[in-house]
Amino acid sequence: TMEEKKEIKRENSSGNKSGRQEKGAAQNREAIRKGVLRAEIIRLLTGFVEIPSVNPGDHAIDEDPVFGEKEYVRHVRKLMAEKGYYCSEQEVLPGRTNLLISTSKMPGSKPIILLQTHSDVVDAKEMEQAFCARAEQGRIRGRGSCDAKGQLCAMILALEQLREKHGNLPFDICIALCCDEEFRHRGVDEFLDWEHRDKVAAVIVGEPPELRLAAACKGSIRFRIETTGVAAHTSTPEKGVNAIYLMAEIIRIIQEKIEAQIVCRKDARCGSASIAVSLIEGGRIVNAVPDHCAIHVDRRMIPGEHWEEVYREIQSIILENLNEEDQERVVFGAPYLIDPAYGAQLPEHLESGMQEVMQKHGLETEIAGLPYGCDASKLAKWDIPVFVFGPGSIDQAHTREEYIEISQIETAAAVLKDMILRAAEEGIDEILR
Repeated sequence: TMEEKKEIKRENSSGNKSGRQEKGAAQNREAIRKGVLRAEIIRLLTGFVEIPSVNPGDHAIDEDPVFGEKEYVRHVRKLMAEKGYYCSEQEVLPGRTNLLISTSKMPGSKPIILLQTHSDVVDAKEMEQAFCARAEQGRIRGRGSCDAKGQLCAMILALEQLREKHGNLPFDICIALCCDEEFRHRGVDEFLDWEHRDKVAAVIVGEPPELRLAAACKGSIRFRIETTGVAAHTSTPEKGVNAIYLMAEIIRIIQEKIEAQIVCRKDARCGSASIAVSLIEGGRIVNAVPDHCAIHVDRRMIPGEHWEEVYREIQSIILENLNEEDQERVVFGAPYLIDPAYGAQLPEHLESGMQEVMQKHGLETEIAGLPYGCDASKLAKWDIPVFVFGPGSIDQAHTREEYIEISQIETAAAVLKDMILRAAEEGIDEILR
């Protein structure tokens, strides 16, 4: 009847209105959730950035108040302890420690999923307001925001989003915040002897690969080459032997012969091997023929290259292009940094599980390689699956305008959470298979 048709129309109209209201309410709840999350990211990361943790390199830690990770580590430890996590420190160098954060009071009683990143940042002398964090245009600016305090922020948020599930997971979750990554990676080297290392089933290293998942990275060796000469007054340079001139010849050999040779060596994931002369020093006063010159060489290795062979090759090519007299005036320093390359063939079932998580969040699923080095290559010595993942771009790290996108930290936290849940679904035995 006409009355029945009118009643059906009224019911449909009411149902549509109710559906629209529910959808609108859900959208409002999601907007509030995102607003709260964004505010928490800004609060956490600006707090991290505003505490300097500059790697002192070869300088004494007390030479500059911005040197060292101590205050930053203390801040993070207090923050995490207040949130109910269990924290301990591992001494690496005087006044410099690794911070270990665990969801369990007794880590080691169950297998461990490890999230690892570093506490130190690079020098900020040329960066204006380096430690005055600014949140603007959807970004957080300041030294360390991208490398790697944003990564720690994402890890903490992932733990918090899993808080209600901690006790029901078949493994503990730990965060290792290691010192000295930006110089000689002594923090992660010390951490390799962690008492619970045999319980670690898999590692995700926090770096800024733009939300890509990587399982390969370059390595490097760094060393000095020195040349000697004979000092003389510059009014009679023929009475001296110029050490800088010989070094200029060595630099030419590196550029024209060594660089041209190794750039052809490529890795499908990490790109080409490379070499660079990055520092030079020579002479003492302007009116004296210099009797000493030194350069620093940074040789980046791709997976499959070994540092001993690389080092010997450089020596050999330089010496064979010099006469015997000049050969006697060259001194090759032993590498002061040895950072192996990393390129793993991870279990197919584990890779596919990680790729499904990436796909869920609309991210690139191909397992990538990194053109730079990181702590993954050292942690791979445990012979377990090691991935690299995190927010931010390496193009912004170490720059005068360092920043990180807040939205990338949000996404990284969600991805880390889902990776951990996926590992729980598969079962720890499946990860170790």
